Amino acid sequence: MRSHLRTLGALACAACILVIGTRDARAEVIAFQNDRWTLSFDGRTAGFYSYEVGDASPHYTAAQIAANGGQVPTMTGALVWTGYTTTPDQDLGMCSMNAIANGQPCTFTTSRVHSGFVGNIFGFTARRQISPSLIAIGRIALWWPIETDQYRGFSSMSPDPRESYAKLEGPWGGLLFGRTLGLHDRGGTLIDYLYADGYSIGSPCNATQQGPLCGFIGYGYQFPGYNAGILYNTPLVGGFQLTVGIYDPVRIGLQNVLLASLPYPRVESEANFTVERGRTFFTLYVNGMWQQASGFVPDPVTSENVRKTVDAHGVSFGGRLQLGGFKIGAGANYDIGGGDLSGLVGSVPIDDQGNLRRVTGYMGQAMYSFAGVDVSAGAGVTMVQQTPSDIADQNSVIKSRLGEQVSVSYHVDANVVLNAQYFYAQHIFWRGQIQELADVHAGLTLTW
Repeated sequence: MRSHLRTLGALACAACILVIGTRDARAEVIAFQNDRWTLSFDGRTAGFYSYEVGDASPHYTAAQIAANGGQVPTMTGALVWTGYTTTPDQDLGMCSMNAIANGQPCTFTTSRVHSGFVGNIFGFTARRQISPSLIAIGRIALWWPIETDQYRGFSSMSPDPRESYAKLEGPWGGLLFGRTLGLHDRGGTLIDYLYADGYSIGSPCNATQQGPLCGFIGYGYQFPGYNAGILYNTPLVGGFQLTVGIYDPVRIGLQNVLLASLPYPRVESEANFTVERGRTFFTLYVNGMWQQASGFVPDPVTSENVRKTVDAHGVSFGGRLQLGGFKIGAGANYDIGGGDLSGLVGSVPIDDQGNLRRVTGYMGQAMYSFAGVDVSAGAGVTMVQQTPSDIADQNSVIKSRLGEQVSVSYHVDANVVLNAQYFYAQHIFWRGQIQELADVHAGLTLTW
């Protein structure tokens, strides 16, 4: 499978060189302006053709089956991960048993038309000049994908109000109330957007459903999410800035293990240091998160429900460097209660006894821009540590998620971008299953 996917990647890279362009400069469209008010619009529309192939489900390798006397190893536990949904090319009944049909791993091949890592957006911003030293800002931005869920010829996805906030800005800093991108691992998200998937797809998250899509989320960093919160940021002094926020807390776990008592807000913060001199730009970031959650979980000895309290926490750090047309970004994260895509979300952060799993990640992306062309490449890996409970229950937890990409963008002008990309992913589980995926994307983005 890997050699087949690498061949597909080579063909994609050959296609990439046909995509050849100026640096993006997204600008607002001002609808009204006077000495007090400025009302503006901004947006993004995009579409991508995506050819996606790979293993339909995680499976044991031929060597593992041979070592088990020619039989697929049995497992009493469950796969623990955020699943990648596909429709196999082989008989569904055979593939649903152990992802093997006629002695071979089940595979899939599909074509999709997606809206990209960043969905289609319509944003509205109002600015009010209260005094010479005080500005009020209100923003609402709606996001939505263009693809269907393959079961109907229309989109069932409602617009997602990802940004909705009011903010005061002055010489003392800024104070924001509302919904915006979280702080923990925001730096990884920006590296992904700026140097890899801002005008492409990366991982499509799944092969059958609607977006939004994943980029390198789950392949080296965790998505911070758009969260309701209250944030304060200091003014930028000597290149330093600190942002601190309290957020609407989230439940941890699913079904029989659910920690839903949330007495305190989730706390996140980020510190940045930035230097910019001409065509040289350098920034470092470090951010963190803490949240407490409680609930009742089954006692492993008596099976009676007992109260469990956990303190989820994490830290991420990294930086970006731009020297003329050369740009590079790298980051890492360490989380107790992290997920394979996003922290505190799904079944990965917590085991069947209410113990938080440890998640680490590393990602690097590089880009070179010349004559309006951006050529980028990068890789990332997210790793999840199993717990003693996972071993006892024979659960097969996702062990590592590796992603690799190469991409070429051509800026037709400041707001129109053509892109071609190849993305490869490998998922490995603690009990030996593996899944490999490959995607070729090509599309067009318009920003305003």
